[in-house]
Amino acid sequence: MLMAGLLIATPLATFAGSPTAKEMLEKSAVEPEPEPSRIHALLNVDISDHYITPRGLDVENQGVIFQPLLLIFWNLYSNPDAFVNDVTITTGVWNSIHTRASGARPSHWNEIDPIGGLTVKFAKGFVFDAFWSAFQSQTDSYETSNNVSLKLTYHDSFSKQFSINPYVEYWKEISDKATVVFNPATSNESYYFSLGLDPTYKFEKIPLTVEVPTFINLCGSDFYQRFDGTGGGSGLAVISTEVKLSTPLSFIPKSYGSWTLYASAQYYHLNNDGLLDGNIALGASGRRLENLVQFHGGISVFF
Repeated sequence: MLMAGLLIATPLATFAGSPTAKEMLEKSAVEPEPEPSRIHALLNVDISDHYITPRGLDVENQGVIFQPLLLIFWNLYSNPDAFVNDVTITTGVWNSIHTRASGARPSHWNEIDPIGGLTVKFAKGFVFDAFWSAFQSQTDSYETSNNVSLKLTYHDSFSKQFSINPYVEYWKEISDKATVVFNPATSNESYYFSLGLDPTYKFEKIPLTVEVPTFINLCGSDFYQRFDGTGGGSGLAVISTEVKLSTPLSFIPKSYGSWTLYASAQYYHLNNDGLLDGNIALGASGRRLENLVQFHGGISVFF
């Protein structure tokens, strides 16, 4: 009881070896706050009824497709007040795992793609990405294709809740094809341009974000190949639009990262003879389908 009375009477009492309130204040005034981490990571696990590439290839439409993505961001420079705001290197890997075994050497593990690139943010809204990726078949269905992407995005801030986020992208095959090859002797590495935007609305009263990512692909004449080994033709090849809903899982403590749950429906219109022939050969559709719909959802965690 005596000890309790002493503690109540002297709330700032200290014990042997413990710092006084004055010492703690002086220490906090002298020592700067620790710098935030320059290394971050994103884990995204997507679950879908299709595996459709951004190039319109319908690889799989049976069973359930799991596509985990892991990215690690290595921040080299950050200064929000400078013309160049941020420079970051990204490394990562993407996988496609299917409940239905398929491919030349049937397997549930369909593909693995290593990823590497550089992102530069500048002029408080513009983002330039230069990325390399390799498409590696785990079923021995095709040779590993190396590719490079150059992309310029403008993240507008005209409204606090709504943004359009237009972009242009140049995508080039560096070695081997990223599409179906019917005659290797006449196949040539090629390219396509993407023109797109990502209209995004964040509700103010409820924890919900709605996005409508939309793009078109304009390809070179040799990007796709017809059954007879000739080029599939140049020009408009893919039109895609999507409705995506996402919400943060705010009940998970921030010390475990920022968690987001999302669901999406995506539509593709295919407008290239070589692409349509390639999808028949892949066997997922089995028919000459010009319109595809994909339903998917998943969870992402940012650390």
